[in-house]
Amino acid sequence: MHISLRAALLAGALVFSGAAIRAEPISLSQALAKGTESSPRVTQAKAQADAAEARARQAGVSPNPELSIEVENFAGSGAFQGLRSTETTLAVSQRLELGGKRSARVEVARAERDFAFLSYKTALADLDRDIRLAHAELRADEDRAVLARDNTAAAEELARIAKVLVDAGREPPLRQLRAEAALAEARAEQARTLGELLSSRRLLATLIWSDDPELSATFTDESAPPNVPVELPSLNEQLAIAQKNAALARVRLARANAVPDVTASGGVRRFAEGRETALVAGVSIAMPFRDRNRGNIDAAQSESLAAESATMLARIEATRVRQDARILLGAAEVRYEALAGLGISQAEEALRLTRIGYNAGKFSLLELLDVQTALTTAKLNLIQARLDRAEALAALIRANAL
Repeated sequence: MHISLRAALLAGALVFSGAAIRAEPISLSQALAKGTESSPRVTQAKAQADAAEARARQAGVSPNPELSIEVENFAGSGAFQGLRSTETTLAVSQRLELGGKRSARVEVARAERDFAFLSYKTALADLDRDIRLAHAELRADEDRAVLARDNTAAAEELARIAKVLVDAGREPPLRQLRAEAALAEARAEQARTLGELLSSRRLLATLIWSDDPELSATFTDESAPPNVPVELPSLNEQLAIAQKNAALARVRLARANAVPDVTASGGVRRFAEGRETALVAGVSIAMPFRDRNRGNIDAAQSESLAAESATMLARIEATRVRQDARILLGAAEVRYEALAGLGISQAEEALRLTRIGYNAGKFSLLELLDVQTALTTAKLNLIQARLDRAEALAALIRANAL
């Protein structure tokens, strides 16, 4: 299994053409739109928000009244034999919630609804960041695969020329061996970049819930988003605040649940003997001698304190993440601009001249390989710099999500 997979990767890399690398193109905006529309992560968060909304509606409903019928004094002995002395009572009872239970319950449900809605927004923001990162990584892996393919083609040409020169006696056999070793390294690198490219394609396809794993990321040059005012809480901070509000509401509900409810009832009683009727009424209330809900009250208060601390931490963390992301984005932009300047064009010109000199016998194979390696390193650094910029931009956009 492993041997066949390794062989397949190597064989695929050797025939990897530009058409294979540049598969079905998808822009960042298209990937974001498809992910928002199709991702199960978003569907799950939306369903949870809808469920919380339904619970908030249900929380304001009062208890239902209860209808009861009670039959007494039948099937006994003496005067109570049969149904002659039966008393039948039809009554309606209603539990009356005291202590503000209903309003406290509604407050908890609304706070949980707000938390669920913010969780839905958080899921969208997290998916947006993940898609941006996956799209940028796919673009970088495509560029690395193209570079590896070009390097393999160049190594094949060098190996061919080295063999010609060795056969003509212009180069020692060691030069041909070195060229063949460089070719083997280039093919191995091409196989590695192919594996990473296929993995990146599948990751993006999974995030956007696409049936087509053959995706190609088109280049997207986005500018940095504007600074978010300090007074505006980040999405993570809003989520922590909503959790704190829910915890405070649960404290109030726990205290309200400590107040016993009253159940009032009223009805009519019919006496079988004489067929008289009479009204009945009653009131019942629990005696809070043992259970005063102290454990739940203390637990809710502790959770409220924890939520307050979590809010403070979220505020501090949001400020740090925003500042770090903007600093990293600035550094990545400076590095990318420096690498994208004359460095690449000069390295390409140096390689062109060195190849001409090598073909003319003025430069050795080692010198040509050194120049080729320098150009490859410069291009890889440029690819990494662009990826670093995209990652920093994705982090900043997520940090600024409101």
